[in-house]
Amino acid sequence: MNRLLTICMGAICLMIGGGGNGFCSDAFLESPACLEQYKQPSATIRELSGFLKDMRLKSFYNEAREHTLTFGLTTEDNADTELKEKIWHCYLVSSAPLFTYKTYREIEPDIDMRDMEDIDRKSRVCLLMEKYIGLVRDTPKIKEPVKKQIIRRLFLPYYARILKQYKNAQEPNPYQRDAQGNPVPPLSDKEKEFRKREIERIKRLPVQEVLKLMREGSSHRSFIETRNEVFGDEVKHLEKALMKLLVSEFPGQYGKVENFILEAGYSKEDIPGLIDRTVGRDEKTDFLYKGKHRQKHDKLYRKKKGWCPAPNVQDALSPFPFCEKICRKPGGVKKARVRWQGLQ
Repeated sequence: MNRLLTICMGAICLMIGGGGNGFCSDAFLESPACLEQYKQPSATIRELSGFLKDMRLKSFYNEAREHTLTFGLTTEDNADTELKEKIWHCYLVSSAPLFTYKTYREIEPDIDMRDMEDIDRKSRVCLLMEKYIGLVRDTPKIKEPVKKQIIRRLFLPYYARILKQYKNAQEPNPYQRDAQGNPVPPLSDKEKEFRKREIERIKRLPVQEVLKLMREGSSHRSFIETRNEVFGDEVKHLEKALMKLLVSEFPGQYGKVENFILEAGYSKEDIPGLIDRTVGRDEKTDFLYKGKHRQKHDKLYRKKKGWCPAPNVQDALSPFPFCEKICRKPGGVKKARVRWQGLQ
């Protein structure tokens, strides 16, 4: 059964192909079946997988919502048994594609589904995974080597996949208008000519048809613009949460952190900015600052005349260990400032 499920999931990847909203845009996600204790998915999981195989995405997201309502409370005492169903759920939801306006209209048009249900499911799964990672780390019921496999082979790749989907989900809006009602961006000469012909065509339509087109245009703008805004907000939240998870999971291991950042759809050039806006630089994250990024960051501090990088012990930065030592002593902050000014 597990082998059949894996084959089915692979077939979906091939059918849907690449792209920002594709099911498997770059590589296969490893299923929970890679771990012995999770090899046999439940009947509910097989049913959800069937919806994905058949591209019945609205049915999938609706049933995924109902599935979460059956979840029992997961604690450190039962994590070894309670997590199985939830990990499979996280796998399927993180694997499923997001809707575009086109696919939302065309896939299962007779099925009623909120136009944000796919985003809601994925964001809720991310919240669940943040919680489950903490439980896995703390539970005495799971052996340490297995803990690492659950977190590093399952949860973190699933989290990175959803973030990547959100990053790539921004949809160009051909219906966008500026304050004067003109298309944004401005139309080319060819597009202007086409628009002129369309206006002449619309003028000859019955009033009911014109009103229908107006409603559809408004619906297009609302759907695309609203979702684009939500994607932007979710990316800001998820990238910060992912960075915190990576720093805590791989302390001092820049290479492993970088690998997951790349899996989430960032380039190596994106990494310095991502680090600065999410976790910043402190004792726990100092290892993330490498090469030119580190040099640039050090120079920024040196430009702040008379400012001590460690006015208290908690803010001490590893490039300036003398500040932490001085600040521990009576009157240390003042002495640290004097010492810092001497470096200018």
